[in-house]
Amino acid sequence: MCISGTEWHGNYIKSVVELMKVFSVTNKILFVDNANTYKDALLGVKNKAAVDFKQVFGLKSNLKEIPTDNGGIVYLLTPPLAFPVSFLPSGFVYNIMLRYNAWLLRKAIKRTLRQLNMNHELINFTSFNPAMGVINGHKFGERSLIYHCYDEIKGAAIWLRKHGERMEKAFLAIADAVIVTSKGLYDSKNHYAKRCFIVKNAVKAELFKQGLNKDINTDKQVVGFVGTIDDRMNYDVVTYLIESLPNAEFVFVGRTLNKERAKLLKSYPNVTFVGPKKPEELPLHLKTFSVAIIPYVNDELTSGIYPMKINEYLAGGLPVISTRFGDMTDFEAIIKIADNKEAFLENVITEISSNSPEKQQARIKVAEGNTWVKRAEELSSAIEQVERELYPDKISAL
Repeated sequence: MCISGTEWHGNYIKSVVELMKVFSVTNKILFVDNANTYKDALLGVKNKAAVDFKQVFGLKSNLKEIPTDNGGIVYLLTPPLAFPVSFLPSGFVYNIMLRYNAWLLRKAIKRTLRQLNMNHELINFTSFNPAMGVINGHKFGERSLIYHCYDEIKGAAIWLRKHGERMEKAFLAIADAVIVTSKGLYDSKNHYAKRCFIVKNAVKAELFKQGLNKDINTDKQVVGFVGTIDDRMNYDVVTYLIESLPNAEFVFVGRTLNKERAKLLKSYPNVTFVGPKKPEELPLHLKTFSVAIIPYVNDELTSGIYPMKINEYLAGGLPVISTRFGDMTDFEAIIKIADNKEAFLENVITEISSNSPEKQQARIKVAEGNTWVKRAEELSSAIEQVERELYPDKISAL
């Protein structure tokens, strides 16, 4: 059972979704979507795609069978509407409303677990939803309670970070184990956790290999970025590149959270924003890139990032230039890491002009070693280790 802090569907690839897809081949999986609030429902009046009113109000089944692309099946549960509480200050009212939301969610999950006959040998895998983990953890008769942390909560969306750090510390203390996606997150969480394991992000290699452009044109300069325009981006580096390469085209694919910075970038004539795209649409954009960039700032928040986009870029055979942030040791031999904007610019120019089919294949090979199947095997091994420690007599007798 995965109680998620995000939704199954969406315009970007999510590690928890990809892991559950792999697990669904040999396990029964219940994926619990992050609950919409009444505020979301009101917004959904204007955008009817935002909330399925019939589901959340019980007029049709809130449980769906989702066939996965690898032959598995995931049971997707849409929870009842919750009350918005993230804006409230810490205290009595916040605690009461949060516990009411948790009770609604718990009731819906227990009913579904009975319906699916999932009341035995249950693993509670709570993904980046620490508040629900604190209140609903160990409430389903689960064998093990796992917290999946794929981002630094201090840098998360404002609605999550207000109470998130406090809730996360409480959840780390009661979870049987914590799964993190980077060494930076491991260093941040390990001191508070009973057990901590690193299971890094990966790539749908076969999908992103479709972004390979075998017709290398070293005279064409298209600098591409796939991801969110937010506070993690080093805008000093980005604007320096744009101004230094006026004849190059800069393409940004993804959603915008920092509208002020996005407006600044859009003011340049050689910049194009194409907005968020579905995962299956991304290879078409990668195919137009000459080089791919990851221009993040280097701070406490980015130190925990293992960007999914590195492997996605590499699977498309693209040269990758990145600033130095977090633990980059896995990629130091295959990508270029710049310590300043001048070095970043030099690497962009050099990598475009020196690209070759041999380099493309070397990048693809690295990406092919970082698949979701491999990561699911690593996660499975971690959970098995946890359960051997929790139930040594029972496990040894099997």
